[in-house]
Amino acid sequence: MKTIHIVHNPTAGSGNHSKEELIQLVERSGYRAEYISTDNIFWNKQLKTEDADAILLAGGDGTVKKLAKTLIEKKHSPSQIPIHIMPLGTANNISKELNIAQDKEQHEINLDGRTTRFSYGKIKSTEKKDFFLESFGFGIFPKLISEMKKKDSPDDPEKKLKQTLEVLLEIVKKYKPKKGKIKTSGFEIKGKFLLVEVMNIKLIGPNFALAPNAHPADDHFDLVLIPKEKREELETYIIKLLKNEARKEDLEKIVTVLPVQKVNLNWSGSRLHIDDNLISDYLGRKYEIQLAPEYFKFFTDVPNESNQHQ
Repeated sequence: MKTIHIVHNPTAGSGNHSKEELIQLVERSGYRAEYISTDNIFWNKQLKTEDADAILLAGGDGTVKKLAKTLIEKKHSPSQIPIHIMPLGTANNISKELNIAQDKEQHEINLDGRTTRFSYGKIKSTEKKDFFLESFGFGIFPKLISEMKKKDSPDDPEKKLKQTLEVLLEIVKKYKPKKGKIKTSGFEIKGKFLLVEVMNIKLIGPNFALAPNAHPADDHFDLVLIPKEKREELETYIIKLLKNEARKEDLEKIVTVLPVQKVNLNWSGSRLHIDDNLISDYLGRKYEIQLAPEYFKFFTDVPNESNQHQ
């Protein structure tokens, strides 16, 4: 009998999910369950990847990042173990990229199901190395992360996402553009920007589809730039998002998008973000972003051409 390791964040989202439910789901699907809670500080030591045929991750984007870090640190390739996500967080940008059902009652585990490659980005600066699954960048989104840390957010995910968009709108109205310098593919871009993002998936922050053509199996990142001159258009676009009236065509008039595999970035501001992690002491260090040669393997419900990369 094949074994699925359950990696569970009991406090993700509303917390309305239990160890027993997850074990029953795995066993009902015909597999043996090994349960691990991320509340245990040694959970990553408990994850014996050599014994796992797959991983059921029950949590949000932050939990996916923790699992990814653990798999990268293991001796073998992270792609050897396919991951099924049960999204329990607020934004769940990664599971939405994979078109995973957001209602946990709809989940079924099938190890013969469709999978897709999921690349990630390696980050190198003068002081440290890191990685990202979703995005890396400067400008309004690090500011948004900083502001949301000060807020009392509603428990309901939809209300929280709406609140986050409202805060983002106020940031865009007041944000002072910063100087950026970008080097990639033999050319250099300089200017003042509201936003510089290296996107691996479509969504960022509050389900904002900043890079609607991105896919983590397309062998490149989408470098997204919003110059200072586009402030009013960006404000209008966020208002449309709040009214559910935004169109992809509206965003295309605001952003500049370049496909990149490697990029060097320098910024005049003090903040950056790596996925949902805020770095507040940027201090002008140069960052090199590069597509990692290895990748993860996720189960996906996307029945289209994006899975030709699997």
